[in-house]
Order: sequence, then C-alpha cells, then structure tokens
Amino acid sequence: MSTVANSKEMDLKKMEKLPIIDPSNPGKKFNEKEEKWLREVKTYEFTNLEQSGLMLSFPYGSTKNKMQFTFFHGGKYKLPRFIANHVNSRGTPNWGWKPDGMGSMVKHLSGRKNRFQLQEAFE
Repeated sequence: MSTVANSKEMDLKKMEKLPIIDPSNPGKKFNEKEEKWLREVKTYEFTNLEQSGLMLSFPYGSTKNKMQFTFFHGGKYKLPRFIANHVNSRGTPNWGWKPDGMGSMVKHLSGRKNRFQLQEAFE
C-alpha cells in the first residue's frame, strides 16, 4: 500500500473535532501554540513492530466524540500529530528486578517496548 488513504477512509473534518488526549496526563489542557502543532496534518506510514504485517484497529476520543481507526502494516495515512503520538505511545512494560538493600529483590519498571509506529513519510 504505497498510496495515501483517501479522505473517505480517514475523515479529516471529523478528526479536527476529536479531543487531544495526553497518554501520560489525560486531563492536561494544551495552550494555543501546542494545540496548533498537535493538530497539524502530516502523512504517516504505519508499522506494526510487535506482529509484523498485522493491522491495528482502535477507537480514539471521548465517550461523546470518538472515531474508529484502522491501520494496515505499510499503509500511508494523512493524520493529525496527536493521533500519531497516541499510536506511538502504545507499548508494553519491561519489568526488571533490583536489590532493595535489605537482601530482597524488588520489581521495578525498567522501560517500555513500543508496539506500533507511525513514522512521518515525506513525498
């Protein structure tokens, strides 16, 4: 799929109305400059890093205003940055063990492994 998905599949007007949700702080309010940057539409290529070749389908938005997205491995899509940031932030935790100084081992979050990637594609 080397062509950009048509606007029928990805309705840009409907995407403009979606709320911007910060994965680390869902209640965060963005200033005008940040919101303008996050709503900028770019062309992205989707890659499934966890299970190469498989698609990703997920809902995004609030309970009153949401949209269903479906991305195919290798497909190119015109999307706002905040959707790309959301997809790129999805990952699985990497847990590790470290000594606590008392002779026991303590489980801790040592990082995250990305599952999906939306990389900006230049035409």
